[in-house]
Amino acid sequence: MNKKYFFIFLPFYLFTFFNGSAQVNQFYSIEYSTGSLVGVSSKFINNYSWRGGQFNAQIFLIDNLAVGFKLGFNNFYSKVEPKMYDYGTGLRIYANTYRYVRTAPFQIGAVGHILPNDMIKPYVGLYLGLCYASESVMVQDVQARNENLGFILTPELGFYLQFGKKSPAGIKFSAAYNLATNHYNLSMSEYKDLQSVNVNLGLTWMVMHR
Repeated sequence: MNKKYFFIFLPFYLFTFFNGSAQVNQFYSIEYSTGSLVGVSSKFINNYSWRGGQFNAQIFLIDNLAVGFKLGFNNFYSKVEPKMYDYGTGLRIYANTYRYVRTAPFQIGAVGHILPNDMIKPYVGLYLGLCYASESVMVQDVQARNENLGFILTPELGFYLQFGKKSPAGIKFSAAYNLATNHYNLSMSEYKDLQSVNVNLGLTWMVMHR
């Protein structure tokens, strides 16, 4: 192997070698995130979003309880077929409408693990934090845009699948419901909260101890 690549991957080799039959102490995940707006928010955008991602970490306090934090983003988008828009000042536009909601939450929470030392590790978590949201509507070349910061509450269910008993690597699958206080009042719509459901799939690195 090329020496440059050997030194890059050396820490991963050491983790694998020295942590063979260890207990999990920490999780770190890079995840692909998909989802959909739900509730009243879905009246604004009802398309499923494939544009998102998040970083997730968990540090165990005791065997079955961890402190978690995550930072993510999602981009929800829909195109409305052309129709006539009358602005009441003699201006009338017949055009497509493009709608966007972009979210970027940062959260911390508590995560309970049922079988933290098995190869399949189910968990349930509850996260709290802040959510930046940007909502926009574009009609032809005219754009209405709103940005604000709100609080967000997220219950989450998921599991980790370890690649092997001696492997610190694995995959993570989770589903989460997000309820945020972000609100927006654009020229065409007004919503008092922002709700979404996310499905996430990622690669996980597990730090272990004997």
